[in-house]
Amino acid sequence: MIRFKFYLNSFEIVTLALLSNNMQTIIDKIFFLSAELILTLQNFRTVRKYVKLHGSRPRIANPSSYMERMLWRKLVDHNPQFVVFSDKITTKNYQQGICPTLAIPRILWVGQDADEIPDELLTGDVYVKTNHGWDFNYQIRGGRVDRSDLKKKTDLWLKSVHGREYHEWAYLQVKPQLFVEESIGDPAVDLLDINIRACDGKVILGSVIGYNKLPERWVAYLDTDGKPSHGVDDEDGTPIREIPHGIDISEPYQAAVNFTKKLSIGVDYARFDFMWNGSVLYGGEITVYPGAGNGKIINSAVNRSVMGGWNLEVSHFLSTRNKGFKRLYAAALKRQLKRNRQ
Repeated sequence: MIRFKFYLNSFEIVTLALLSNNMQTIIDKIFFLSAELILTLQNFRTVRKYVKLHGSRPRIANPSSYMERMLWRKLVDHNPQFVVFSDKITTKNYQQGICPTLAIPRILWVGQDADEIPDELLTGDVYVKTNHGWDFNYQIRGGRVDRSDLKKKTDLWLKSVHGREYHEWAYLQVKPQLFVEESIGDPAVDLLDINIRACDGKVILGSVIGYNKLPERWVAYLDTDGKPSHGVDDEDGTPIREIPHGIDISEPYQAAVNFTKKLSIGVDYARFDFMWNGSVLYGGEITVYPGAGNGKIINSAVNRSVMGGWNLEVSHFLSTRNKGFKRLYAAALKRQLKRNRQ
């Protein structure tokens, strides 16, 4: 009889626990549905663009795919550090503060009007850039520059609101500034890009790009030890090319990996960019919305690596205190992420 009662009590405890877990799961789903409705209504245009781009309605509140997580980052995870990373000037300060031994391309001038740039700064090889967007670069070689053309282009850049079209929240917080940066190399000659994807001090995947943004462009994906990641194609699905014979990237690549481990602490996921000119490794941009946050990772190997390493639990939204409904929703998402791990 005692043994029977023991088994009965144990059965009741297990049953109550299962019912409790099931009830909690149901409650969490209610929070997700509520959050989904609120986020969709508040950001209807952005969600509509997502549907048009990807052909499906996103699960914003409980994201599972790479694209859904990027949308969640835009609409929910408003990490102040992302604003620092999205500003090309403050990114340099961040890198120097965390990794003082990492070389950073020097800023020679900062202002709001290209006409105010001293002539002597434009006599050699430099770049004129803005700090608030992507591809706002004016390359000057050997002092050859049309100042009226430079003025026209930079005025347009400064007036633009980068990030508005696809709701890249962090870019919207950056005050546009113009700056002149020293040239450390040329992609058409010797400059290689090293990109390291990482989460909270852990490197996920790396890549090396030659002739970036040129027809001869090649890219190779590497693991944390610098060895080729077999079966990995470029993120847009096109076949990769091997690192050309005679290029030894092992030393700068490993240095980039080590710097990234420090720079990524506390960041749930980002791409840390570096540049290698054959003799010196330089820190570049820190990208939190690759491809404007709209790029689908077609290659399954890349997708597995990124999604397996991206730890949403380290995100700003889930690591800070929230109030009201946000607090309840955050708790529900934390429980769901825990369930996904089990």
